[in-house]
Amino acid sequence: EVGNLQSLNFTTLSNNLLTGAIPTSFFSLPNLEILYIENNTLSGNIPTEISNAPELRDLYLTGNILSGEIPEIPPGSLLTLEELLLSFNNLTGNMPSSICALRNDTIPSGSLISLHADCVIPPEPPEITCAVGCCTTCTGG
Repeated sequence: EVGNLQSLNFTTLSNNLLTGAIPTSFFSLPNLEILYIENNTLSGNIPTEISNAPELRDLYLTGNILSGEIPEIPPGSLLTLEELLLSFNNLTGNMPSSICALRNDTIPSGSLISLHADCVIPPEPPEITCAVGCCTTCTGG
């Protein structure tokens, strides 16, 4: 059970052919700073529990088959987040304003440096709509 790894602060499970939903217990780990689970076949929604990880700095979800909308995060959550990579999934909708707020001066401690999503417009409509100045890298999905 991932939730028992209370001292875990870094894990990379990229390129491991993982399937199923992202375990929400990752986000209850009090010291988790870096979670790389890119390039697997993880499916389902991005869990709303991501906002429960107080020290999360890097979250790489690129290259899975995640779907649905990106969840809003409550005010005061994910203030240490520097990198959020969501490209090459099946996510749809708007990039939540609560995540965009981490990229700019609307909160004093906004530290989100890299925000990648499938927001390129041509030749088809984007899967994710990012407000101006929100996403740092837009891919074609």
